[in-house]
Amino acid sequence: MKNNLLLIINSDDFGINNSVNKAIVSCFESGIISSATLMANMPGFEDAVNYTHTNPILKNKIGLHMNLTEGKPLTDLIKKCDRFCNKDGYLIYDRKKPVFFLNAQEQKAIYTEIKAQIAKLIEYNIYPTHLDSHHHVHTEFGIVRPYLEAAKESGITKMRLSKNIGNISYAKKVYKNIFNFYLHGIKKIATTGFFCSANEFRQLMDKNGVIPGSSYEVMVHAKINAEGKLIDIDNSDIKNKIDPILASFNPVSYFELKRN
Repeated sequence: MKNNLLLIINSDDFGINNSVNKAIVSCFESGIISSATLMANMPGFEDAVNYTHTNPILKNKIGLHMNLTEGKPLTDLIKKCDRFCNKDGYLIYDRKKPVFFLNAQEQKAIYTEIKAQIAKLIEYNIYPTHLDSHHHVHTEFGIVRPYLEAAKESGITKMRLSKNIGNISYAKKVYKNIFNFYLHGIKKIATTGFFCSANEFRQLMDKNGVIPGSSYEVMVHAKINAEGKLIDIDNSDIKNKIDPILASFNPVSYFELKRN
């Protein structure tokens, strides 16, 4: 790896719809990304599975994008939890209120849903390289406990940190540091040392702030705009954004990540 750095560039939302799937696969083929996380309960799931099994470049590069905030869940118990689902059975949790504690029913419901999402990938012969979550919901302390339990039972030991680079308030920085220490230091989960967006990593590069010998995950959300161009979540050209990173670093997937 260039500059003695382990770098993962992950595109979230694989499986959310067929258009995003096409964008993500195009990014893999162009070398823009080295990893993606798949949503088990969204309309583009089977299309994403087909890409995964027919395109060798995706082998050992797909994790689970655990979803508790959008679409319909895979299990019924969570539909009885008003905090997470509406009366029509759709996921509605928006993270406006933090979740520090879950009651017994909610804990069981969250655990059951996460297990089902992991199991669905495995059922389709995709063993997740790692776990993260839609809208970073796994970084809520109340949710991370059943999340870790489901992961452990499925033999998954690699996960995404809470974002620890960028413009973060002091209170959020304290929370994130505690959460990340809990995940990596106490629960012994394999994580990168740092996690941020592509823009934040570019800013770090500009300031010569990238730490040699460390590990970073850079998050993107590959999409195709109305003109057919590949863009990131901020509507910027994703290739132009990532190319300066690729000039200095060779990205890998979570499959290559070891716990340190």
